[in-house]
Amino acid sequence: MKSIATGMLVVLALAWSVPATAKLGGGVTLTKENWTKEAAFAPNLANPAFKAGDTLDATNFKALGDWIVPGVATLMEKHGLKLWTRTYKRIWPSAGYIEATNKYAKDVELLEASSNPRVKGIKNYTAGLPFPNPQTGLEVAWNYQYGYQGDDGGFHYGVYWISGKSGVERSEEWRWLYIIRAMHRTDLEPKPHIPALAAKNVQYTSMTWAIAPYDKAGFGALYSRGEEPKDQEGWIYIPTMRRTMKATFGTRGDAWNSTDMLYEDVRGFMGYPEWMNWKLLEKKTILAPMHAGVPQGKEALNQVFDFETAPYWNPKLKWEPRSVYVVEATAKFPDYPYAKMVFYFDAESNCIPIKEMYDKKGKLWKVQINAYNDSPDMDKAPPAVGTSLMVDLQANHATAFPSYNFKANINLDPGKFSLSNLQKLGK
Repeated sequence: MKSIATGMLVVLALAWSVPATAKLGGGVTLTKENWTKEAAFAPNLANPAFKAGDTLDATNFKALGDWIVPGVATLMEKHGLKLWTRTYKRIWPSAGYIEATNKYAKDVELLEASSNPRVKGIKNYTAGLPFPNPQTGLEVAWNYQYGYQGDDGGFHYGVYWISGKSGVERSEEWRWLYIIRAMHRTDLEPKPHIPALAAKNVQYTSMTWAIAPYDKAGFGALYSRGEEPKDQEGWIYIPTMRRTMKATFGTRGDAWNSTDMLYEDVRGFMGYPEWMNWKLLEKKTILAPMHAGVPQGKEALNQVFDFETAPYWNPKLKWEPRSVYVVEATAKFPDYPYAKMVFYFDAESNCIPIKEMYDKKGKLWKVQINAYNDSPDMDKAPPAVGTSLMVDLQANHATAFPSYNFKANINLDPGKFSLSNLQKLGK
């Protein structure tokens, strides 16, 4: 059964392997059926060492060659990570996102590259995928920046600080609401922009607050980001002081909430494309957790992470062959902590399932794994967030972010993203 299924997938991959043009043209209209062929590229499924359903570990993963990326290989060899494998499954964005790409992609232009990370780098972008079939690392980065994630969403999640020697040190519980597309919307009215936020040049607004433990409950943040590549600005609420404080949120290496993750590591990268130099290294097939089968809810926590066995952070995910753009990024900021980052952008979804970070000596420092679940309806919603893990290899430490509940396109009221509401949530 497995060999038959794999053979069928190889045939499909060959059928989708016709090269696409760099821009939509020649009468090409994107659809969910041709999204992989025309906007991205399909994985090469002809790896004789791969059998869907097998479990990979330190004893057998090398047979798959470069399908296992260096960061994941290190976690398998030195920290006992196992990969449960599954068959490849296609991903496409919503009908509204595809429609917007067909309508607007032809107008998008990159501006002349600048060494100044504060200079706007794109023009005439309205909505949808900016660069179908990207040809450069910078185009890939912009596709991620405006990749399909729905227009808004809500996220209930945990945060676990983990020592590789002693296990879980402490944990917290948080909620997060966001309008990720205040501008450039494709799914929810009003489209393409929410007028009140667009008038302020706000492309994204977010509110997050702690639920537990008791001494942290109510601490929260309200912040937004504009179209220009500037630092995020907003407010934090400190319940013990019953006061709010204006804040600029970190963009050059500040850790989020004293975790192993920087602010801009969230989702893989929460900075602006203008902040980095991007180099497309290659297009290839790797194993990545894009239909990871991660169970949701606090009661399922031990089904997601192995907190009982050293190094106490290994996730239990399903990995599949995925086509990716391998892109190297170096910061334009001289004081940036990472000397370089290597991103593995999923070609169909533009998500970042795997990221590697290197120190100033060129040594692998951190590995990030972002796992996704199936979309509840790909014509209407993005892949669901499954979990995220950031491992600091040099400190032998990790932070795990299990998802307890995730929903996208929930039609949030932009009026709720206010300082007064942040204070109410903190009580």
